[in-house]
Amino acid sequence: MAPCPTCGKLGRRDRIRIRLVRSLAFQQELWREVHYGEYVAKCNCCKSFRTHPEDVESKAKYDNQVRQAVLDRILVDKLNATTVQQSMKRDFLLELSTGFIYDCLEYAIRKFDGAEFRAKVLSEFSGTLCVDEIHLGHRVVLLASDPIADNPIACALVSSNDGAHMRRFLQNLKNHGFSPKTVVTDRSSLYPKTIAEFWSEAKHQLCVFHVISEVNDRVLNAVREVRRAIKPKRIQKGRGRPSKRHRARTKKLKMQRDQADRLFRRRHLIVTKRSNIKSEDLSTLEELLSLSPTLKTLRAFVDDLHELFALRRSKTQAWRIWKRIRRNRTYLSNEHLRKTLDVLDKDNMTKLLTYLDSAPSTRSKVRTNNHVERCNRVIRYLEKVRYKWRRRRTIVRHILLQFANWMKRKQNNAKLAA
Repeated sequence: MAPCPTCGKLGRRDRIRIRLVRSLAFQQELWREVHYGEYVAKCNCCKSFRTHPEDVESKAKYDNQVRQAVLDRILVDKLNATTVQQSMKRDFLLELSTGFIYDCLEYAIRKFDGAEFRAKVLSEFSGTLCVDEIHLGHRVVLLASDPIADNPIACALVSSNDGAHMRRFLQNLKNHGFSPKTVVTDRSSLYPKTIAEFWSEAKHQLCVFHVISEVNDRVLNAVREVRRAIKPKRIQKGRGRPSKRHRARTKKLKMQRDQADRLFRRRHLIVTKRSNIKSEDLSTLEELLSLSPTLKTLRAFVDDLHELFALRRSKTQAWRIWKRIRRNRTYLSNEHLRKTLDVLDKDNMTKLLTYLDSAPSTRSKVRTNNHVERCNRVIRYLEKVRYKWRRRRTIVRHILLQFANWMKRKQNNAKLAA
């Protein structure tokens, strides 16, 4: 007796069948002999049905070890379909069709339980939510993740990145039970009103990394102006043999041009955090700063900026540093820095310093949305380099499988740690 796969009513066995399926063996052919029964149904679901072992699908030519090996090469090793076929043929002497490769993806997505995944991430939710978007051609993927619990939470594939789609995405998160205490985003205008609409008590943390990057771009624009100012024009050659005075002047101007070009090549040192500058680059930085007083002003501003967003300080200390920066007349006299200070206004600073309310051990994870940005980079890499997704169904399927693989890898790491 065996239960009907649809309703569970027991059926009568008619006969036993035997078939062979391929399994995995390194550089060998391995066949498994599978015994299964054919049953006469005693319900209205069907006339008859067959049983099969747990690790071999019904009417399958390969067992689930082969399917898992294919999925590991696609999701973990990030190979494309053609490379997976070559790998399986080289390692296990299996000649798999392209249809079977995509059938393995369909098999994996059928095993994916969205409700169970949602319940899992909700039970581990830390209260901090990172939200961002990624553009894939003419489509946009909205992503949410938990940086402290290190979990992806949800995604939505939409046609455009606008307020209506973002509102619907956050509404679904709220309907599923997510009530964050802190929401981390970039400086997009889509977020402030929408977050206040759904989670009025949640704190809005602007990504410090994005703001520092924006400030660094403005500082480098000022560095380019300094380079243009200190780089002399070429001296036109006159007729005849040049005089000693002309040769000396040409040599001096050539040295100045070399210094300006060197500044342009090593301009990243002007905006690099002091603790990240290598010891061999300190002398180069001092040489660059000696070229112009403006460069010293820019470097001092960058140092104050990193001191403002340091992890180990109180909010009172941060606001004191901010006031000192805002009142610095040297900074206000520079056009680029004056515009940069508009980015660091009081409203933005209130959102930028929200991470200081968190525990010191979690501040580095709360003050940026780097966690969801890493998810974005993985998805963009797979779309552009490996798969060239075009259909909506394919994009959603692969993102969900990456979510499941993320959780599986996290559970395996936890077991190894235990």
